[in-house]
Amino acid sequence: MLSSAVTHAEDLNKALNDIRIVTGYSTNTMANFALEASNAAKELSTTTTEYAKAALIFYQQGLSGDAVTERANTVVKLAQVTG
Repeated sequence: MLSSAVTHAEDLNKALNDIRIVTGYSTNTMANFALEASNAAKELSTTTTEYAKAALIFYQQGLSGDAVTERANTVVKLAQVTG
């Protein structure tokens, strides 16, 4: 169980760090994103890590802000529907 929690934390940290690298966001901005991602993940019944990974895809495409949020939400919902 502890090993799983550590792996999850490492995966989340990697996803958030990758977003920071792609976007150039500050530490404070990333802290805010992490909080928003956590809240969105709870609303969508997924993990913050999965939400951050979905958002990363759209940040890598050059999108930002509301466009990333909208698309990440849609991808997570579709993933849940399709299993």
